[in-house]
Amino acid sequence: MTIRAALVAAVLLGTTVLTGPSVRANAAEAGQTNLLQQFQDPPQSARPRVWWHWMNGNISKDGIAKDLAWMKRIGIGGLQNFDANLQTPQVVDHRLVYMTPEWKDAFRFAAHEADRQGLELAIAASPGWSETGGPWVKPQDGLKKLVWSSIDLAPQQRAKVALPAPPSNSGPFQDLRPGLTIEQLISGQAGPNGPSYYGNVGSLLFPLQQWHRCPCPLPATVRNMCLMPPS
Repeated sequence: MTIRAALVAAVLLGTTVLTGPSVRANAAEAGQTNLLQQFQDPPQSARPRVWWHWMNGNISKDGIAKDLAWMKRIGIGGLQNFDANLQTPQVVDHRLVYMTPEWKDAFRFAAHEADRQGLELAIAASPGWSETGGPWVKPQDGLKKLVWSSIDLAPQQRAKVALPAPPSNSGPFQDLRPGLTIEQLISGQAGPNGPSYYGNVGSLLFPLQQWHRCPCPLPATVRNMCLMPPS
């Protein structure tokens, strides 16, 4: 290494040693400032999204515009429209029923207004918590449960008998009553009766094997049972 090259290396090394901590400190300070600025004014992708409930048709374009302006002002990034009922009393002069032409016009206005405000807008797939239900779904096309009834016949009996009517009430299983809905929990009042539908699926006839029967005298308390098919 020549003397000139050694001097250049020494100067560069000295410069790096002297300026390195200062540059790192400035970069760290700038990073902290940038992070603080992002918290104070986060980008659209980091702003919160909220539910926007339209309760029992209590909707007006004036209310829509004011809601969206308030969300924009406080820093909300977007919203999901959620139509619900919960037996909310009427507080507007004219209720807008879900999916009527007037309701659709109000939602179209909301979409244009959200776009004007730079807000992301989404909508739930259906009203309330029904997911895919609504008054336009006929009972025979809606969700159903399978119910049944049974009767024992004596051996060799060949008489015409009528099966008892299966349970007909709504509920999770057989004749179990459904639990309280969210509306009933909030309002404390019984909700309207849901639609009813019944259709026959078929009848099954099968022999009762002896192993189905309890060998112990009745009545008895059974705490554990293992059913084994006949060999």
